[in-house]
Amino acid sequence: MTSQIRLTGFQLVGLTGVLLLGFAASLGMAFNIDAIALSYSASNSDAGLVASVEMAAIAAGNLSFARLAMRLPAKPVYLGCILAIAVLNLASTIAPTINWLIACRAPAGFALGAIVATVMTTAGRSHRPESTFGVINSMVGVMGIFIAFILPRALNLHTLTPESLGWAEVDGLYLVYTLSALCALLFIGFTPKTEPLALDQGNGEKNSQFQGWLGLAGLGIIFFGHGTLALFIVKIGREIPLSPEVIGYVFMAASGVGILLPLLAGYLGSRIRAMAPIMILLTVLSVSAVLLSMAGSPTAFFLLTPIFAMLPVGLMPIFLGCLARVDPSGSLAGSHAAFVLVGGAIAPFAGGTLSDLGGFTYNGWFVALCVVVGGAMIVPVIMLADRNR
Repeated sequence: MTSQIRLTGFQLVGLTGVLLLGFAASLGMAFNIDAIALSYSASNSDAGLVASVEMAAIAAGNLSFARLAMRLPAKPVYLGCILAIAVLNLASTIAPTINWLIACRAPAGFALGAIVATVMTTAGRSHRPESTFGVINSMVGVMGIFIAFILPRALNLHTLTPESLGWAEVDGLYLVYTLSALCALLFIGFTPKTEPLALDQGNGEKNSQFQGWLGLAGLGIIFFGHGTLALFIVKIGREIPLSPEVIGYVFMAASGVGILLPLLAGYLGSRIRAMAPIMILLTVLSVSAVLLSMAGSPTAFFLLTPIFAMLPVGLMPIFLGCLARVDPSGSLAGSHAAFVLVGGAIAPFAGGTLSDLGGFTYNGWFVALCVVVGGAMIVPVIMLADRNR
């Protein structure tokens, strides 16, 4: 297949490094929401609105570049977008109001969406897409360990700075994200060069495309539901109550699960049909969401958080592999972040509203409902991919 790319180990490291280091602010979104609420004396809904705008901008950037990624040289896209993200992350540390913060986060999100589309389109064209996506998603777990360790400490950085700077809890987080983006520049040189494709090359039949887009919409609903609870895990832990440092250690344990699960999923996804493992993961996701939303003890929080937080990461290599088998050009796989993040953009505001109305138990049952609806929508593309093996 002419559209396929045989990635070397260094090229895969380059793609992963650019993606995850640029993506740091989104990986730390649960901490961001809590810190924004503290720093600006804002409600859950107001803090969630900042996250919603940023995620919507990522989705817009992703959709804008999902098709362009097949025709544009990748490295200039990475360079320009990473530099923009670094500058805007730094500008976020001096934002005096939530509105100013939103003005910084929206263009940063758009630039990140362009990076995600370019990286994932390239990964979708690899000769073993499930394994490639498995490695990338596994490295999300590695990055999550770093994020979970450093962010609780960054929350206290404002106590070490002169009062004249007027720094608050959230500013330490955005300083970490600025440094992460600068580190991403070091990985651009390792990313692969890709041959441009015609827009219609490898896109498959119209029926396949329809099922692919339907599946992406279902994936977005699942992630929307997941986000209405996942983005408030830090606040659930605080209400138990647990310290930010202890919650950070729980996130580190979750990231450990997030390292192993995608690798296992990528290995199995390239060797067995996808339907059974995906349905099992979705069932466990629903149950763990309801139980976590009712967690009232440290033990329950410790056990349920890693399972609930990382199951979607384990789902992704198998599902993205299905999309790559339906559309070898990588366009469908490259577009997935837009659907995930459109749901994610609404999730902070919706989740904050649900928790304000009836506590986090409302959030847990809402997750289960979204998983049922979204799961039904992804079934057709899974069945088609299984037939194409």
